[in-house]
Amino acid sequence: MNAPFPHTVVDESLSATEGYYTLLRIAHLGPHTVRVRVHRQVEVEPCFAAAEILSVDMTWTPLVMHHPDDWFDRTATPFKHINVKAELEPIADGLMQRVTAILVKSISIPEHVLDVVGALLAMAYGSTGEHLVTPDDVRWAKANGGPFRAIDRRDGSVLLTKAHRYDCPLLTSECDVPCDGKCQAVQAAGGDPSLN
Repeated sequence: MNAPFPHTVVDESLSATEGYYTLLRIAHLGPHTVRVRVHRQVEVEPCFAAAEILSVDMTWTPLVMHHPDDWFDRTATPFKHINVKAELEPIADGLMQRVTAILVKSISIPEHVLDVVGALLAMAYGSTGEHLVTPDDVRWAKANGGPFRAIDRRDGSVLLTKAHRYDCPLLTSECDVPCDGKCQAVQAAGGDPSLN
């Protein structure tokens, strides 16, 4: 199964004793942080395999599980020097595939961008604002005005603009050089600054 955005493993730990072995993996999947845990003991009952997603309140929320009855007999009995990765990685990978299939329906937007768009929505429609952007709205916005840009500034602010043509010094220098004034002249003359 191909992921719409690949996951990046940011931490992984493996452990083994005579009584159990465990794989713990933390991965970034688009804007999401996912934790996969697979634990194999001598008996089937305490074993588990689960994937959880980190919620906005920094708690782990269960997303998918793989019951040990389905994989217990295909893994080796615990011993101290077992190859944990070889035994448990296929189970962990399967959990990540299922997580990806669930999360493909959501739009992948970096958290910083979500914060800025949330602030813009609150400024325009109030702190509990809501606004539906239709496909017609998107087509109109692309056909009118300059290119949309979101530019991080050194003071921590973000400039959201469609008021400048593609080659405006403000955009090409990421706010280090001010607009040369030609953008407003093009707009005043009724031209489309995005074409200049």
